[in-house]
Amino acid sequence: MAHSPEKVEEFVCTNCHVTHAGTPVHESPANHNFEAPESCGACGETEFIRTENWVHFHE
Repeated sequence: MAHSPEKVEEFVCTNCHVTHAGTPVHESPANHNFEAPESCGACGETEFIRTENWVHFHE
């Protein structure tokens, strides 16, 4: 059986706009969600927005 990898959710830093891969959070062996990192690795900001919402984001 072929394995089809999941698409990782990505988050954009609201300060410097660097994109980060979400961290998987396992809810059960078969299910998980993705969370934004605690802080941006580039600027230290703690606010992120999901990439699919980025074009609608206004500061």
